Amino acid sequence: MTDTDIDRTISEFEVVGDHRYGWDALFRDPKTRRFWELVYPPGGGPRVLKSITAHDARMRYSAAFASRKSEVHDYWLDGATLQSVTFVADYWQLHFDLSTISAFTRIEVLSDGATVKDGDDQFRNRLCEQIGKVVDSFELEESVSCTIKFEDRSSISISLKAADYRGPEAINISGAGHFLMVV
Repeated sequence: MTDTDIDRTISEFEVVGDHRYGWDALFRDPKTRRFWELVYPPGGGPRVLKSITAHDARMRYSAAFASRKSEVHDYWLDGATLQSVTFVADYWQLHFDLSTISAFTRIEVLSDGATVKDGDDQFRNRLCEQIGKVVDSFELEESVSCTIKFEDRSSISISLKAADYRGPEAINISGAGHFLMVV
């Protein structure tokens, strides 16, 4: 890929941030949701644009992700790991690195082609099996659902349908000690 090709390609991407120790930069293609790394080889040579996983992007460019930790955006959780799940009396909390999603409505887990909903016999087991998995994408579809998709194609979906509300909120998203969003 020539410099002209690289410039044309990254002109259509979102800038996520720079590597704190060098010239390398992280971009995201908003159409495909994939991350791309622009690398300037040590000692010179032509720069290289290469695809990078969300998890590797989060690890290598942690400062870029941290600088946006107080905002919810469409790659807010990409590459994060589900660290733990908390079962509270009538809701659930999903803990990802420095962020937490509290779910106050219906929740379901899709894993290995099967879907279980809260209240189903194996719901707690399937939800806990998601712990340790890396997030591939976070999707918030207004009045429908908040879906967290993992790299292994499993997912957790929280209903945002009015019929599933048990109170004034469906979800509460917080990160690094700040409330980021209430739906």
